[in-house]
Amino acid sequence: MAITLAEKYEQERQKRQQASKGLQQYLDKEKSSAFLVQDPWVEIGTPVHRPVPDGGHCKIVIFGAGFAGILSAVQMLQAGAAKDPSDILIVDPAGGYGGTWYWNRYPGLMCDVESYTYLPLLEETGYMPTRRFASGEEIRTYFGVLAKHYGLEGRGQFQSSGKTITWEKDHWKCDIIEHAKGSSPQTITINADFTILASGGFTYPKLPNTFGIETFKGQMLHTGRWNYDITGGSSQNPVLDKLQTKRVGIVGTGATAIQAVPELAKYAKELYVFQRTPSAVDFRNNRDTIPEDWESKIANKKGWHAERLRKLQLFTEQSNDLPQGYHGAEDGFYSMPSIKGSFGGPSDLDAQGVAEHLARLQALDDARSDKVRQQTLEIVKDQDTAQKLQAWYPGWCKRPTFHDEYLPTFNRPNVHLVDTDGKGLDGMTAEGIKVNGQEYPLDVIVWSTGYGNPLTESLAGKAEMAVIGKDGQDMDDMNKKLSLESLHGCMSAGFPNLFTTALSGAGVGVNQVQRLNEQGIHNAYIVTEAQRRADGKKVVIEPSEKACQEWGDEIQSAAHLTAGILACTPGYFSLEGDIANIDQDTLGKMGRHGLYGQGYLKYAGILEKWRADGKLKGLEVSTV
Repeated sequence: MAITLAEKYEQERQKRQQASKGLQQYLDKEKSSAFLVQDPWVEIGTPVHRPVPDGGHCKIVIFGAGFAGILSAVQMLQAGAAKDPSDILIVDPAGGYGGTWYWNRYPGLMCDVESYTYLPLLEETGYMPTRRFASGEEIRTYFGVLAKHYGLEGRGQFQSSGKTITWEKDHWKCDIIEHAKGSSPQTITINADFTILASGGFTYPKLPNTFGIETFKGQMLHTGRWNYDITGGSSQNPVLDKLQTKRVGIVGTGATAIQAVPELAKYAKELYVFQRTPSAVDFRNNRDTIPEDWESKIANKKGWHAERLRKLQLFTEQSNDLPQGYHGAEDGFYSMPSIKGSFGGPSDLDAQGVAEHLARLQALDDARSDKVRQQTLEIVKDQDTAQKLQAWYPGWCKRPTFHDEYLPTFNRPNVHLVDTDGKGLDGMTAEGIKVNGQEYPLDVIVWSTGYGNPLTESLAGKAEMAVIGKDGQDMDDMNKKLSLESLHGCMSAGFPNLFTTALSGAGVGVNQVQRLNEQGIHNAYIVTEAQRRADGKKVVIEPSEKACQEWGDEIQSAAHLTAGILACTPGYFSLEGDIANIDQDTLGKMGRHGLYGQGYLKYAGILEKWRADGKLKGLEVSTV
């Protein structure tokens, strides 16, 4: 007897929910790091560059050198909060700018949001991306463009991490660990008027807590710490010639694997793709940027970049029809009207209307998901393999993927799909991986298993640093107790002059860089306006507890608009399935710390209106 689509989705969800061990299925940071190569992009003996001497002072210290960090710096400069780059110090454990784009250098790496919107400040720098979906190499190069354009080239202290930052009456005492490769760590102290946590949500690779992982005799690497010494090639020229005689296994089929699998398949003697849950893979239609099109159809007027950002977000939040002939609106996220099920979008439905909300999402999603499943059957020649590659869950449940070579790769004779039917790996042996009782001998294992969950720690926890505010309050401890609330996701009571670029308490969209830039603008405005009022005196800025509580109320009031995640197979958003086991009281508290369910555009509008009001409402500003 045939079952409905909803029944099929629930069947697949239950199968994986029952097999899931939640967040416990992964090794912790320390155990994962034992299997990872130390920063492969820094040579042993490379010294730490110190823009500020030990014991010195810097007005603004930013922890994190990815897009969150560099955009925070740029906006502080643009607003006048920093008079020049010497007022800024950017600290990061990597060897240079880039954040996740520094660490990720696996073959095939690209952005999945079109680079014409993903790359920030294109209008200001005059930069034209070479392809519609830029490579990781180009994106990392663009960080250099930004740093040079805004005078930040010498303001990064790399191979360094925040150890402890402590509020001391009118400034932050920042204890920073320098860990130059090949040298013993040492700690220096810098005093800062303002600090910004820009450490990002995806900071450390995670490996599965698989029985026998330590017994494997072959070689292993993680996509987030690619080791070209094992595979051959380089990030600039990823010819993986050392794999030509090797049996290679890649574990995971998410957004990263979609890009890495086609490259591995070109070189590996045999490639085994271990899949627990398939990705929904649509066409990317990547192509070179044509300069004539860039000038006439894209970067053709003042304000084009902000308009393009807004149009993408409008479509993904509200399913708006775009103008006919709109350049670039034929694929990617423009084909994904139900993606707001992941991040939220404007709605007049209250918490009693969850069922109606889900029905609306499902109606938006069904035709598109059906199309993607049908494409899979048409592209992959072996129908048994094709059926196993079909995604049976709502499209908003996982990061949608877009690629032109992934599915055709399974037509190669050296590529084998090992589907675990939602259960994951049985374990590992000295020779390889066991699935469904069968051993698969391997020479090299690539872990494409993602990063620690971005929603389970504060930015302090993600950066592995202690942030100690007034009266000895520890930021990550407060976060674990669900007592860390914020004003707009940017400041918290008890932590004066400290700004964040957090997911929690913020409106989020498909383009995270858009949010990071908006938070950078907002934080810079606060500092600039407070300083203007202080008439040259030193300022202390802190949100009131009442303001943070009211913003928590606002977040909670829209929490039901992200309830679509409850219908999903285990993943990031459902805490790997653990959310199903959390009691209602705790879920209610968590609802005050989640994403803003009305979506990014309404969130950005609230921030813009707050700034236009000019009253610094909810902030307590004093001078010292």
